[in-house]
Amino acid sequence: RRSGPPCCSASTPPWRRGRLGSSRSRSRMVGEKHPATASNASTAAKSSEPDEDTDAADRPQGDEAAVAVGAAADEDVDTLVEESLRDVNVATIGNVDSGKSTLVGVLTKNILDDGRGRARSKVFNFSHEAANGRTSSIAQEIMGFNSSGDQVCCDRLGATTAASRNSTWQQIVSQSNKIVTFIDLCGHEKYLKTTIFGLVGLCPDYAMIIVNANSGFQKMSKEHLGIAMALHIPFFFVVTKIDIAPDNVFEDNMAMLKKIVKSNAVKKQPVLVQGPDDLKPGLDGLVTDQVVPIFCISNVTGDGLPLLRAFIQRIPSRLHLSGLFRPADEPAEFHIDSVYNVTGVGIVVGGIVRGGTIRQNQQLLMGPDRASSFKPVLVKTIHYKRAAADSVGSGCHCALALRSLVKKETLKKSSFRKGMVMVDAGLDPKPTWDFKAEVIILHHATTIRERYQAMIHCGIIRQCAQVVHMSSDLMRTGDKAVVSFRFMFHGEYLRPGATLLFREGRTKGLGRVLEVSHDAPPPPQPKVFRGTAAAPTPAQSAAVLAGGS
Repeated sequence: RRSGPPCCSASTPPWRRGRLGSSRSRSRMVGEKHPATASNASTAAKSSEPDEDTDAADRPQGDEAAVAVGAAADEDVDTLVEESLRDVNVATIGNVDSGKSTLVGVLTKNILDDGRGRARSKVFNFSHEAANGRTSSIAQEIMGFNSSGDQVCCDRLGATTAASRNSTWQQIVSQSNKIVTFIDLCGHEKYLKTTIFGLVGLCPDYAMIIVNANSGFQKMSKEHLGIAMALHIPFFFVVTKIDIAPDNVFEDNMAMLKKIVKSNAVKKQPVLVQGPDDLKPGLDGLVTDQVVPIFCISNVTGDGLPLLRAFIQRIPSRLHLSGLFRPADEPAEFHIDSVYNVTGVGIVVGGIVRGGTIRQNQQLLMGPDRASSFKPVLVKTIHYKRAAADSVGSGCHCALALRSLVKKETLKKSSFRKGMVMVDAGLDPKPTWDFKAEVIILHHATTIRERYQAMIHCGIIRQCAQVVHMSSDLMRTGDKAVVSFRFMFHGEYLRPGATLLFREGRTKGLGRVLEVSHDAPPPPQPKVFRGTAAAPTPAQSAAVLAGGS
Protein backbone atom coordinates (compact mmCIF):
# COMPACT_ATOMS: atom_id res chain seq x y z
CA ARG A 1 0.00 0.00 0.00
CA ARG A 2 1.25 3.44 -0.88
CA SER A 3 2.43 5.66 1.93
CA GLY A 4 0.99 9.12 2.40
CA PRO A 5 2.76 12.50 2.26
CA PRO A 6 4.36 14.07 5.33
CA CYS A 7 1.04 15.78 6.23
CA CYS A 8 -0.41 12.36 7.09
CA SER A 9 0.19 11.37 10.69
CA ALA A 10 0.77 7.84 11.92
CA SER A 11 -2.88 7.66 12.94
CA THR A 12 -4.11 8.54 9.46
CA PRO A 13 -6.17 5.60 8.15
CA PRO A 14 -4.94 3.89 4.99
CA TRP A 15 -7.97 4.98 2.96
CA ARG A 16 -7.06 8.65 3.58
CA ARG A 17 -3.36 8.09 2.85
CA GLY A 18 -4.23 6.61 -0.53
CA ARG A 19 -6.13 9.74 -1.55
CA LEU A 20 -3.67 12.31 -0.24
CA GLY A 21 -0.65 10.47 -1.59
CA SER A 22 -2.02 9.31 -4.93
CA SER A 23 -0.42 12.08 -6.98
CA ARG A 24 3.05 11.50 -5.56
CA SER A 25 2.86 7.72 -6.07
CA ARG A 26 1.39 8.12 -9.53
CA SER A 27 4.23 10.44 -10.59
CA ARG A 28 6.82 7.83 -9.55
CA MET A 29 4.94 5.06 -11.37
CA VAL A 30 4.88 6.87 -14.69
CA GLY A 31 8.52 7.92 -14.42
CA GLU A 32 8.39 11.59 -13.35
CA LYS A 33 11.32 12.90 -11.29
CA HIS A 34 10.58 13.76 -7.71
CA PRO A 35 12.28 16.94 -6.39
CA ALA A 36 13.98 14.98 -3.60
CA THR A 37 15.80 12.79 -6.16
CA ALA A 38 16.69 15.52 -8.64
CA SER A 39 20.37 15.46 -7.62
CA ASN A 40 20.62 11.78 -8.46
CA ALA A 41 18.82 12.09 -11.79
CA SER A 42 21.94 11.78 -13.92
CA THR A 43 23.27 8.81 -11.97
CA ALA A 44 19.94 7.04 -12.21
CA ALA A 45 19.77 7.75 -15.92
CA LYS A 46 23.24 6.29 -16.50
CA SER A 47 22.56 3.22 -14.42
CA SER A 48 19.26 2.65 -16.25
CA GLU A 49 20.89 2.79 -19.72
CA PRO A 50 21.31 -0.73 -21.16
CA ASP A 51 24.72 -1.91 -22.28
CA GLU A 52 25.39 -2.20 -25.97
CA ASP A 53 25.97 -5.93 -25.56
CA THR A 54 22.62 -6.46 -23.87
CA ASP A 55 20.17 -8.39 -25.95
CA ALA A 56 17.26 -6.32 -27.28
CA ALA A 57 14.84 -8.96 -26.03
CA ASP A 58 15.87 -8.26 -22.42
CA ARG A 59 14.96 -4.56 -22.62
CA PRO A 60 11.61 -3.38 -21.11
CA GLN A 61 8.91 -3.14 -23.74
CA GLY A 62 6.24 -0.44 -24.11
CA ASP A 63 3.46 -2.93 -23.48
CA GLU A 64 4.86 -3.80 -20.07
CA ALA A 65 5.05 -0.13 -19.12
CA ALA A 66 1.45 0.36 -20.25
CA VAL A 67 0.35 -2.61 -18.16
CA ALA A 68 2.14 -1.16 -15.12
CA VAL A 69 0.47 2.23 -15.58
CA GLY A 70 -2.91 0.53 -16.06
CA ALA A 71 -2.46 -1.47 -12.87
CA ALA A 72 -1.62 1.73 -10.99
CA ALA A 73 -4.75 3.41 -12.36
CA ASP A 74 -6.88 0.43 -11.31
CA GLU A 75 -5.42 0.63 -7.82
CA ASP A 76 -6.32 4.33 -7.61
CA VAL A 77 -9.90 3.59 -8.72
CA ASP A 78 -10.24 0.81 -6.15
CA THR A 79 -8.96 3.15 -3.44
CA LEU A 80 -11.48 5.84 -4.42
CA VAL A 81 -14.34 3.33 -4.39
CA GLU A 82 -13.29 2.14 -0.94
CA GLU A 83 -13.21 5.72 0.33
CA SER A 84 -16.66 6.48 -1.09
CA LEU A 85 -18.15 3.46 0.68
CA ARG A 86 -16.87 4.79 4.01
CA ASP A 87 -18.77 8.08 3.55
CA VAL A 88 -22.49 8.08 4.46
CA ASN A 89 -24.80 11.06 3.81
CA VAL A 90 -27.83 11.60 6.05
CA ALA A 91 -30.40 14.34 5.26
CA THR A 92 -32.12 15.96 8.24
CA ILE A 93 -35.74 16.91 7.47
CA GLY A 94 -38.91 17.65 9.41
CA ASN A 95 -41.28 20.44 10.41
CA VAL A 96 -40.03 23.85 11.49
CA ASP A 97 -39.05 24.17 15.19
CA SER A 98 -38.69 20.41 15.61
CA GLY A 99 -34.98 20.61 16.53
CA LYS A 100 -33.18 19.55 13.33
CA SER A 101 -30.22 21.93 13.53
CA THR A 102 -29.97 21.43 17.29
CA LEU A 103 -29.72 17.67 16.90
CA VAL A 104 -27.07 18.02 14.18
CA GLY A 105 -25.04 20.31 16.45
CA VAL A 106 -25.38 17.95 19.42
CA LEU A 107 -24.31 14.90 17.40
CA THR A 108 -21.42 16.44 15.45
CA LYS A 109 -19.97 18.61 18.25
CA ASN A 110 -20.57 15.93 20.95
CA ILE A 111 -22.15 18.44 23.31
CA LEU A 112 -25.53 18.95 24.97
CA ASP A 113 -27.87 21.84 24.23
CA ASP A 114 -28.81 24.43 26.84
CA GLY A 115 -32.37 24.86 25.56
CA ARG A 116 -31.56 28.34 24.22
CA GLY A 117 -29.94 27.56 20.87
CA ARG A 118 -26.37 26.84 21.90
CA ALA A 119 -25.95 23.73 19.72
CA ARG A 120 -27.70 25.04 16.61
CA SER A 121 -25.61 28.24 16.60
CA LYS A 122 -22.59 26.07 15.69
CA VAL A 123 -24.35 24.74 12.57
CA PHE A 124 -25.96 27.81 10.98
CA ASN A 125 -24.36 29.36 7.91
CA PHE A 126 -25.62 32.94 8.28
CA SER A 127 -26.19 35.38 11.12
CA HIS A 128 -29.87 35.91 10.28
CA GLU A 129 -30.44 32.16 10.77
CA ALA A 130 -28.99 32.38 14.28
CA ALA A 131 -31.11 35.47 14.96
CA ASN A 132 -34.50 33.92 14.15
CA GLY A 133 -33.56 30.27 14.75
CA ARG A 134 -34.71 29.07 11.31
CA THR A 135 -32.56 27.36 8.70
CA SER A 136 -32.86 28.98 5.26
CA SER A 137 -29.88 27.33 3.51
CA ILE A 138 -28.27 23.91 3.23
CA ALA A 139 -25.66 23.28 5.92
CA GLN A 140 -23.32 20.30 6.11
CA GLU A 141 -21.54 18.92 9.18
CA ILE A 142 -19.48 15.75 9.58
CA MET A 143 -19.27 13.12 12.32
CA GLY A 144 -16.23 10.82 12.39
CA PHE A 145 -15.68 7.39 13.94
CA ASN A 146 -12.37 5.62 14.50
CA SER A 147 -11.59 1.93 13.98
CA SER A 148 -13.01 0.96 17.39
CA GLY A 149 -16.35 2.67 16.69
CA ASP A 150 -15.83 5.63 19.02
CA GLN A 151 -16.65 9.15 17.88
CA VAL A 152 -13.69 11.36 17.00
CA CYS A 153 -13.91 14.58 19.02
CA CYS A 154 -12.09 17.67 17.82
CA ASP A 155 -10.22 20.13 20.02
CA ARG A 156 -12.08 23.21 18.76
CA LEU A 157 -15.73 22.87 19.65
CA GLY A 158 -16.47 26.57 19.19
CA ALA A 159 -15.24 26.80 15.59
CA THR A 160 -17.26 29.52 13.87
CA THR A 161 -14.92 31.03 11.27
CA ALA A 162 -14.10 29.36 7.96
CA ALA A 163 -10.45 28.78 8.90
CA SER A 164 -11.32 27.18 12.25
CA ARG A 165 -13.95 24.95 10.62
CA ASN A 166 -11.46 23.84 8.00
CA SER A 167 -8.98 22.91 10.72
CA THR A 168 -11.69 21.02 12.62
CA TRP A 169 -12.81 19.06 9.57
CA GLN A 170 -9.23 18.15 8.66
CA GLN A 171 -8.61 16.88 12.17
CA ILE A 172 -11.75 14.73 12.12
CA VAL A 173 -11.08 13.32 8.66
CA SER A 174 -7.46 12.46 9.39
CA GLN A 175 -8.38 10.45 12.51
CA SER A 176 -11.55 8.72 11.27
CA ASN A 177 -12.16 5.42 9.53
CA LYS A 178 -15.79 6.32 8.75
CA ILE A 179 -17.38 9.70 8.01
CA VAL A 180 -21.09 10.50 8.37
CA THR A 181 -22.13 13.77 6.68
CA PHE A 182 -25.31 15.43 7.93
CA ILE A 183 -27.18 17.59 5.39
CA ASP A 184 -29.24 20.03 7.46
CA LEU A 185 -32.25 21.11 5.39
CA CYS A 186 -34.98 23.71 5.90
CA GLY A 187 -38.23 23.03 7.70
CA HIS A 188 -40.27 26.12 6.91
CA GLU A 189 -42.76 25.96 4.06
CA LYS A 190 -41.27 29.10 2.52
CA TYR A 191 -38.01 27.22 1.86
CA LEU A 192 -39.58 24.03 0.49
CA LYS A 193 -37.79 24.36 -2.85
CA THR A 194 -34.44 24.45 -1.04
CA THR A 195 -35.35 21.29 0.85
CA ILE A 196 -36.41 19.55 -2.38
CA PHE A 197 -33.13 20.61 -4.00
CA GLY A 198 -31.19 19.06 -1.09
CA LEU A 199 -33.09 15.77 -1.30
CA VAL A 200 -33.00 15.49 -5.10
CA GLY A 201 -29.65 17.08 -5.93
CA LEU A 202 -27.38 16.04 -3.05
CA CYS A 203 -28.37 12.34 -3.23
CA PRO A 204 -28.45 11.44 0.50
CA ASP A 205 -28.19 7.80 1.54
CA TYR A 206 -30.78 8.13 4.31
CA ALA A 207 -33.28 10.65 5.64
CA MET A 208 -33.59 11.42 9.36
CA ILE A 209 -37.08 12.83 9.98
CA ILE A 210 -37.24 14.89 13.17
CA VAL A 211 -40.57 14.98 15.04
CA ASN A 212 -41.37 17.29 17.96
CA ALA A 213 -42.76 15.24 20.88
CA ASN A 214 -45.03 18.16 21.83
CA SER A 215 -46.42 19.01 18.38
CA GLY A 216 -46.47 15.59 16.76
CA PHE A 217 -46.38 14.81 13.04
CA GLN A 218 -47.26 18.13 11.38
CA LYS A 219 -47.95 19.40 7.85
CA MET A 220 -44.40 19.91 6.56
CA SER A 221 -43.29 16.60 8.06
CA LYS A 222 -45.88 14.90 5.87
CA GLU A 223 -44.59 16.82 2.82
CA HIS A 224 -41.00 15.78 3.53
CA LEU A 225 -42.03 12.16 4.17
CA GLY A 226 -43.84 12.02 0.83
CA ILE A 227 -40.83 13.40 -1.03
CA ALA A 228 -38.44 10.95 0.65
CA MET A 229 -40.71 8.03 -0.23
CA ALA A 230 -41.09 9.26 -3.82
CA LEU A 231 -37.29 9.35 -4.18
CA HIS A 232 -36.92 5.89 -2.53
CA ILE A 233 -34.74 7.22 0.28
CA PRO A 234 -34.80 4.98 3.42
CA PHE A 235 -35.77 7.01 6.48
CA PHE A 236 -36.01 6.75 10.26
CA PHE A 237 -37.72 8.93 12.86
CA VAL A 238 -36.15 10.79 15.77
CA VAL A 239 -38.61 12.16 18.36
CA THR A 240 -37.06 15.13 20.17
CA LYS A 241 -37.93 17.22 23.25
CA ILE A 242 -39.18 14.24 25.25
CA ASP A 243 -38.01 15.93 28.46
CA ILE A 244 -40.67 18.66 28.24
CA ALA A 245 -43.53 16.70 26.65
CA PRO A 246 -46.41 15.62 28.95
CA ASP A 247 -46.88 11.87 29.19
CA ASN A 248 -50.33 11.82 27.60
CA VAL A 249 -49.28 14.05 24.70
CA PHE A 250 -46.15 11.99 24.12
CA GLU A 251 -48.08 8.71 24.07
CA ASP A 252 -50.71 10.10 21.67
CA ASN A 253 -48.06 11.38 19.26
CA MET A 254 -46.15 8.11 19.36
CA ALA A 255 -49.33 6.17 18.61
CA MET A 256 -50.05 8.49 15.67
CA LEU A 257 -46.49 8.06 14.37
CA LYS A 258 -46.75 4.27 14.44
CA LYS A 259 -50.14 4.48 12.72
CA ILE A 260 -48.65 6.55 9.90
CA VAL A 261 -45.82 4.05 9.40
CA LYS A 262 -48.28 1.16 9.17
CA SER A 263 -50.71 3.01 6.86
CA ASN A 264 -51.32 1.96 3.27
CA ALA A 265 -49.31 4.93 2.01
CA VAL A 266 -46.11 3.85 3.82
CA LYS A 267 -46.61 0.10 4.43
CA LYS A 268 -43.62 -0.42 6.74
CA GLN A 269 -43.10 -1.85 10.19
CA PRO A 270 -42.18 0.56 13.03
CA VAL A 271 -39.43 -0.51 15.44
CA LEU A 272 -39.03 1.50 18.64
CA VAL A 273 -35.34 1.40 19.57
CA GLN A 274 -35.16 1.24 23.37
CA GLY A 275 -31.94 -0.73 23.91
CA PRO A 276 -28.83 -2.14 22.23
CA ASP A 277 -30.72 -5.31 21.27
CA ASP A 278 -33.05 -3.27 19.02
CA LEU A 279 -30.21 -1.80 16.95
CA LYS A 280 -29.58 -4.80 14.67
CA PRO A 281 -33.26 -5.43 13.71
CA GLY A 282 -33.73 -1.74 13.01
CA LEU A 283 -30.51 -1.52 11.00
CA ASP A 284 -31.25 -4.58 8.88
CA GLY A 285 -34.79 -3.41 8.18
CA LEU A 286 -33.64 0.10 7.28
CA VAL A 287 -31.17 -1.17 4.68
CA THR A 288 -33.85 -3.35 3.06
CA ASP A 289 -36.36 -0.46 3.30
CA GLN A 290 -38.91 -2.57 5.19
CA VAL A 291 -38.59 -1.20 8.73
CA VAL A 292 -38.69 2.34 10.13
CA PRO A 293 -36.62 2.69 13.34
CA ILE A 294 -37.94 5.24 15.87
CA PHE A 295 -35.65 6.93 18.43
CA CYS A 296 -36.77 9.06 21.39
CA ILE A 297 -34.12 11.55 22.53
CA SER A 298 -33.57 14.78 24.40
CA ASN A 299 -30.89 17.23 23.28
CA VAL A 300 -30.78 18.86 26.73
CA THR A 301 -30.64 15.86 29.08
CA GLY A 302 -28.96 13.48 26.62
CA ASP A 303 -31.56 10.71 26.93
CA GLY A 304 -31.41 8.32 23.96
CA LEU A 305 -28.38 9.96 22.33
CA PRO A 306 -25.96 7.00 22.92
CA LEU A 307 -28.35 4.65 21.07
CA LEU A 308 -28.72 7.11 18.18
CA ARG A 309 -24.94 7.53 17.91
CA ALA A 310 -24.41 3.76 17.89
CA PHE A 311 -27.05 3.39 15.18
CA ILE A 312 -25.55 6.11 12.98
CA GLN A 313 -22.08 4.58 13.38
CA ARG A 314 -23.34 1.26 11.95
CA ILE A 315 -25.43 2.38 8.96
CA PRO A 316 -23.71 1.40 5.68
CA SER A 317 -23.32 3.40 2.50
CA ARG A 318 -25.86 3.01 -0.31
CA LEU A 319 -23.48 4.08 -3.06
CA HIS A 320 -24.18 1.02 -5.21
CA LEU A 321 -27.72 0.26 -4.02
CA SER A 322 -29.12 3.71 -4.84
CA GLY A 323 -28.42 3.41 -8.58
CA LEU A 324 -27.65 7.14 -8.79
CA PHE A 325 -23.91 6.85 -9.38
CA ARG A 326 -21.89 5.35 -12.21
CA PRO A 327 -18.63 3.41 -11.62
CA ALA A 328 -15.40 5.27 -10.91
CA ASP A 329 -13.70 3.91 -14.05
CA GLU A 330 -16.20 5.56 -16.45
CA PRO A 331 -15.95 9.12 -17.89
CA ALA A 332 -16.20 11.85 -15.28
CA GLU A 333 -19.48 13.61 -14.53
CA PHE A 334 -19.75 16.37 -11.90
CA HIS A 335 -22.99 18.14 -10.92
CA ILE A 336 -22.58 21.72 -9.66
CA ASP A 337 -24.81 22.79 -6.77
CA SER A 338 -22.97 25.90 -5.45
CA VAL A 339 -20.53 28.56 -6.72
CA TYR A 340 -18.07 30.67 -4.69
CA ASN A 341 -15.59 33.44 -5.49
CA VAL A 342 -12.63 32.86 -3.16
CA THR A 343 -10.09 35.65 -2.75
CA GLY A 344 -6.73 34.65 -4.17
CA VAL A 345 -8.13 31.48 -5.74
CA GLY A 346 -10.91 32.54 -8.09
CA ILE A 347 -14.06 30.65 -8.94
CA VAL A 348 -14.70 27.52 -6.84
CA VAL A 349 -17.64 25.21 -7.52
CA GLY A 350 -19.10 22.70 -5.09
CA GLY A 351 -21.03 19.61 -6.03
CA ILE A 352 -21.12 15.84 -6.24
CA VAL A 353 -19.32 13.42 -8.55
CA ARG A 354 -22.03 11.33 -10.20
CA GLY A 355 -19.61 9.13 -12.14
CA GLY A 356 -15.95 8.58 -13.03
CA THR A 357 -12.91 10.11 -11.35
CA ILE A 358 -11.76 13.75 -11.36
CA ARG A 359 -8.07 14.59 -10.94
CA GLN A 360 -6.02 17.77 -10.78
CA ASN A 361 -5.19 19.48 -14.10
CA GLN A 362 -7.97 17.56 -15.83
CA GLN A 363 -9.88 19.23 -18.65
CA LEU A 364 -13.67 19.01 -18.62
CA LEU A 365 -16.58 20.53 -20.52
CA MET A 366 -18.82 22.80 -18.44
CA GLY A 367 -22.40 23.65 -19.37
CA PRO A 368 -25.02 24.11 -20.57
CA ASP A 369 -24.79 27.85 -19.88
CA ARG A 370 -27.41 30.46 -20.62
CA ALA A 371 -26.65 30.04 -24.33
CA SER A 372 -27.10 26.23 -23.97
CA SER A 373 -23.46 25.57 -24.88
CA PHE A 374 -20.53 23.72 -23.27
CA LYS A 375 -17.11 25.31 -22.76
CA PRO A 376 -13.77 23.76 -21.70
CA VAL A 377 -12.43 24.37 -18.19
CA LEU A 378 -9.40 23.18 -16.23
CA VAL A 379 -9.57 21.74 -12.70
CA LYS A 380 -6.76 23.51 -10.81
CA THR A 381 -7.18 22.12 -7.29
CA ILE A 382 -9.55 19.79 -5.43
CA HIS A 383 -10.82 19.92 -1.85
CA TYR A 384 -12.65 17.00 -0.25
CA LYS A 385 -14.12 17.48 3.24
CA ARG A 386 -12.29 20.84 3.40
CA ALA A 387 -8.92 19.13 2.89
CA ALA A 388 -6.73 19.19 -0.22
CA ALA A 389 -6.94 16.06 -2.39
CA ASP A 390 -5.41 14.89 -5.65
CA SER A 391 -8.47 13.04 -6.97
CA VAL A 392 -12.09 12.28 -6.08
CA GLY A 393 -14.27 9.39 -7.20
CA SER A 394 -17.93 8.71 -7.82
CA GLY A 395 -20.21 9.61 -4.91
CA CYS A 396 -17.93 12.24 -3.34
CA HIS A 397 -19.07 15.76 -2.41
CA CYS A 398 -16.15 18.08 -3.13
CA ALA A 399 -15.08 21.56 -4.25
CA LEU A 400 -13.10 22.31 -7.44
CA ALA A 401 -11.14 25.45 -8.33
CA LEU A 402 -11.62 26.15 -12.04
CA ARG A 403 -9.98 28.13 -14.83
CA SER A 404 -11.51 28.79 -18.22
CA LEU A 405 -9.65 27.46 -21.27
CA VAL A 406 -11.41 29.87 -23.62
CA LYS A 407 -9.12 32.73 -24.68
CA LYS A 408 -9.90 36.15 -23.22
CA GLU A 409 -12.64 34.74 -21.02
CA THR A 410 -12.64 34.76 -17.21
CA LEU A 411 -15.05 32.74 -15.13
CA LYS A 412 -17.43 34.76 -12.96
CA LYS A 413 -20.32 33.87 -10.68
CA SER A 414 -22.65 35.32 -13.30
CA SER A 415 -21.37 32.66 -15.74
CA PHE A 416 -23.18 29.94 -13.78
CA ARG A 417 -26.82 29.00 -13.37
CA LYS A 418 -28.80 26.18 -11.77
CA GLY A 419 -28.39 22.83 -13.51
CA MET A 420 -24.85 23.17 -14.91
CA VAL A 421 -22.53 20.14 -14.99
CA MET A 422 -18.93 19.31 -15.87
CA VAL A 423 -18.41 16.18 -17.92
CA ASP A 424 -15.65 14.43 -19.81
CA ALA A 425 -15.39 15.29 -23.50
CA GLY A 426 -15.82 11.60 -24.33
CA LEU A 427 -19.49 11.78 -23.29
CA ASP A 428 -20.17 14.33 -26.09
CA PRO A 429 -22.63 16.38 -23.98
CA LYS A 430 -25.54 18.14 -25.66
CA PRO A 431 -28.32 20.28 -24.19
CA THR A 432 -31.75 18.68 -23.87
CA TRP A 433 -34.90 20.67 -24.58
CA ASP A 434 -37.60 18.00 -24.97
CA PHE A 435 -37.88 14.76 -23.01
CA LYS A 436 -40.41 12.02 -22.34
CA ALA A 437 -41.10 10.76 -18.84
CA GLU A 438 -43.39 8.22 -17.23
CA VAL A 439 -45.09 10.16 -14.44
CA ILE A 440 -47.61 9.58 -11.66
CA ILE A 441 -49.62 12.38 -10.07
CA LEU A 442 -49.27 12.31 -6.28
CA HIS A 443 -51.66 15.18 -5.65
CA HIS A 444 -53.60 17.64 -7.82
CA ALA A 445 -56.78 19.56 -7.06
CA THR A 446 -58.25 19.45 -10.60
CA THR A 447 -56.99 17.98 -13.90
CA ILE A 448 -53.76 18.25 -15.89
CA ARG A 449 -53.90 18.78 -19.66
CA GLU A 450 -51.53 19.79 -22.44
CA ARG A 451 -49.75 23.16 -22.07
CA TYR A 452 -49.74 22.65 -18.29
CA GLN A 453 -46.58 24.16 -16.73
CA ALA A 454 -44.77 22.96 -13.61
CA MET A 455 -41.38 23.31 -11.90
CA ILE A 456 -39.13 20.34 -12.69
CA HIS A 457 -36.70 19.08 -10.02
CA CYS A 458 -34.32 16.51 -11.51
CA GLY A 459 -30.98 16.23 -9.74
CA ILE A 460 -29.58 19.76 -9.70
CA ILE A 461 -31.99 20.86 -12.46
CA ARG A 462 -34.66 23.30 -11.32
CA GLN A 463 -36.52 24.84 -14.25
CA CYS A 464 -40.09 25.34 -15.43
CA ALA A 465 -41.27 22.97 -18.19
CA GLN A 466 -44.45 22.74 -20.26
CA VAL A 467 -46.46 19.63 -21.09
CA VAL A 468 -46.32 19.21 -24.88
CA HIS A 469 -48.11 15.88 -25.25
CA MET A 470 -49.69 13.22 -23.01
CA SER A 471 -50.62 9.61 -23.66
CA SER A 472 -54.03 10.35 -22.10
CA ASP A 473 -56.34 13.31 -22.55
CA LEU A 474 -56.12 14.40 -18.92
CA MET A 475 -54.61 13.33 -15.59
CA ARG A 476 -55.89 13.44 -12.03
CA THR A 477 -54.53 12.37 -8.64
CA GLY A 478 -53.18 8.81 -8.83
CA ASP A 479 -53.11 8.63 -12.66
CA LYS A 480 -50.10 7.42 -14.65
CA ALA A 481 -49.13 8.44 -18.19
CA VAL A 482 -46.21 9.07 -20.54
CA VAL A 483 -45.77 12.82 -20.80
CA SER A 484 -43.60 14.89 -23.16
CA PHE A 485 -42.10 17.97 -21.50
CA ARG A 486 -40.28 20.98 -22.96
CA PHE A 487 -38.03 23.26 -20.93
CA MET A 488 -39.13 26.88 -21.05
CA PHE A 489 -35.87 28.84 -20.84
CA HIS A 490 -32.63 26.84 -21.17
CA GLY A 491 -31.44 23.48 -22.40
CA GLU A 492 -30.38 21.06 -19.66
CA TYR A 493 -27.99 18.12 -19.39
CA LEU A 494 -30.34 15.19 -18.89
CA ARG A 495 -29.81 11.44 -19.13
CA PRO A 496 -32.44 8.70 -19.56
CA GLY A 497 -33.33 6.93 -16.34
CA ALA A 498 -33.10 10.03 -14.14
CA THR A 499 -35.76 10.50 -11.45
CA LEU A 500 -37.71 13.77 -11.56
CA LEU A 501 -40.14 15.51 -9.25
CA PHE A 502 -42.41 18.29 -10.51
CA ARG A 503 -44.56 20.64 -8.49
CA GLU A 504 -46.80 23.66 -9.01
CA GLY A 505 -48.35 25.01 -5.84
CA ARG A 506 -49.66 21.95 -3.98
CA THR A 507 -49.52 19.82 -7.13
CA LYS A 508 -46.85 17.14 -6.97
CA GLY A 509 -45.84 14.42 -9.38
CA LEU A 510 -43.08 11.86 -9.69
CA GLY A 511 -41.57 10.44 -12.85
CA ARG A 512 -38.66 8.79 -14.60
CA VAL A 513 -37.04 10.07 -17.80
CA LEU A 514 -37.49 7.68 -20.75
CA GLU A 515 -36.15 9.59 -23.77
CA VAL A 516 -34.34 12.88 -24.39
CA SER A 517 -34.20 15.07 -27.48
CA HIS A 518 -31.35 17.44 -28.33
CA ASP A 519 -33.23 19.40 -31.02
CA ALA A 520 -33.60 23.11 -30.36
CA PRO A 521 -37.17 24.28 -29.75
CA PRO A 522 -38.97 26.40 -32.40
CA PRO A 523 -38.63 30.19 -32.03
CA PRO A 524 -41.38 31.78 -29.94
CA GLN A 525 -44.34 33.13 -31.90
CA PRO A 526 -45.33 36.80 -31.47
CA LYS A 527 -48.28 37.28 -29.16
CA VAL A 528 -51.55 38.41 -30.82
CA PHE A 529 -54.23 39.88 -28.56
CA ARG A 530 -57.87 39.58 -29.55
CA GLY A 531 -59.96 42.72 -30.06
CA THR A 532 -57.01 44.98 -30.83
CA ALA A 533 -56.52 46.60 -34.24
CA ALA A 534 -53.16 47.36 -35.75
CA ALA A 535 -52.12 51.01 -35.96
CA PRO A 536 -52.73 52.62 -39.43
CA THR A 537 -49.78 53.31 -41.69
CA PRO A 538 -48.88 56.93 -42.65
CA ALA A 539 -50.29 56.38 -46.16
CA GLN A 540 -53.62 55.16 -44.77
CA SER A 541 -53.81 58.14 -42.44
CA ALA A 542 -53.14 60.55 -45.31
CA ALA A 543 -55.87 58.91 -47.45
CA VAL A 544 -58.42 59.24 -44.65
CA LEU A 545 -57.57 62.90 -44.13
CA ALA A 546 -57.78 63.63 -47.88
CA GLY A 547 -61.20 61.93 -48.13
CA GLY A 548 -62.50 63.84 -45.17
CA SER A 549 -61.49 67.22 -46.60
